[in-house]
Amino acid sequence: MEEADMKSAKTWLALILLALLAVFALQNMAVIQVNFLGMGFETRRIFLILIAVLVGFALGKTVRFRH
Repeated sequence: MEEADMKSAKTWLALILLALLAVFALQNMAVIQVNFLGMGFETRRIFLILIAVLVGFALGKTVRFRH
């Protein structure tokens, strides 16, 4: 594959993933009640999912398991 073809493929993949992310976000905009450590608050479901993903990503980058 030529370099220009590879860039085009990556661009299309990025656009498809962005579209899927937008659909996912729009379908998860409901306000939900969250109870955590005795505290209760309302937030949008997508924000809670985003926080969980970011925490998981950060833990995955910082915690290394030895084989």
